[in-house]
Amino acid sequence: MKQISKTLCVRAISWLLPVIAVAAGARGSDALEDTVSANMVLVEGGMFEMGDVFGEGRENERPVHQVTLSDFFISKYEVTVAQFRQFVEETGYRTSAEGLNDVDARGKIMKRFSSENLTVQERQKLHEEFLKHCGAGFWDAEKRQWTGYNPLTTWRNPGIEQTADNPVLAVSDDDAMQYCNWLSERAGLPVAYDLETGGILGEDGNPTDNVTSVKGYRLPTESEWEYAAREGGRRVRFGNGKDIAKSSEMNFRADDGEYEYLELGQYPKGTSPVGSYPPNSLGLYDMSGNAWEWVSDKFATYTNEARTNPYGTGARGHALRGGRWGGDASEARVFSRSSWVRNDRCNNSGFRIARSAN
Repeated sequence: MKQISKTLCVRAISWLLPVIAVAAGARGSDALEDTVSANMVLVEGGMFEMGDVFGEGRENERPVHQVTLSDFFISKYEVTVAQFRQFVEETGYRTSAEGLNDVDARGKIMKRFSSENLTVQERQKLHEEFLKHCGAGFWDAEKRQWTGYNPLTTWRNPGIEQTADNPVLAVSDDDAMQYCNWLSERAGLPVAYDLETGGILGEDGNPTDNVTSVKGYRLPTESEWEYAAREGGRRVRFGNGKDIAKSSEMNFRADDGEYEYLELGQYPKGTSPVGSYPPNSLGLYDMSGNAWEWVSDKFATYTNEARTNPYGTGARGHALRGGRWGGDASEARVFSRSSWVRNDRCNNSGFRIARSAN
């Protein structure tokens, strides 16, 4: 499909107040709001061809379809450990991974999972039961594989070394929505999420499918995320504006895989402080690699229909984007999509924030 070009107006509100201001311990409302605003980039909307324009990914990345977006703000960086810690300290919030610690109940659920006679619906119900308990999915950096849900894995202890400036991990979509609503309240803005349903709320506080009517801090929509990662819809494979994945340019499992778009390199076996690698042309960091990023939408199946400011609803799962520190080059492509239920989490999952511009 032909890429439709459009002149982008990309304005970094300020480059003078780095994310480490929060990491250094800013506590006042004004200091927090100044830091958040300083790290948001205004992206002028436009029309682009969304989906795997290279034709090399999974079926859920197709068909390529036309999307038109309004202007929006998106944060330069993934939310850091320090920023999330401030939220937890001010609110006393406990994340999805800090749930019940009932070993016997967890064991019984796992035993029931082993039955071969369960329907899909029964397995989904058991999964939801299981997720009420503590812990998170654990990617073992040394074994290079998922080793199940570790009851000790939380944002405080993701199983890898983390500094205050690294992206927060082991957070669910629920946790990200709670953070966004807290940030909105601090800034005197209408909250963006109905925490019971997970749906978005308009300026009047009523449920809506129109993302432009949401005035508070929120997660980017899936189409906004891809548009920003592709530098305004360019035909590009990775979120740093490049078509070849290199370990010197993003954090991913670069020592493994046979892809024509991979230059073999090192595997860091953990996250890097946000902003450690070069940004894309919009000034956005880690759009490929480091942490998976939750978006606002549920995981909708693509169609050929042209859409304007799409917001996925109706599916069970919510979408994650952007690859991860434990993933390979294929996962790091800007078209790659994953679907998890709202309160699922792992030591590779994080998020960044956005706002509607109008």
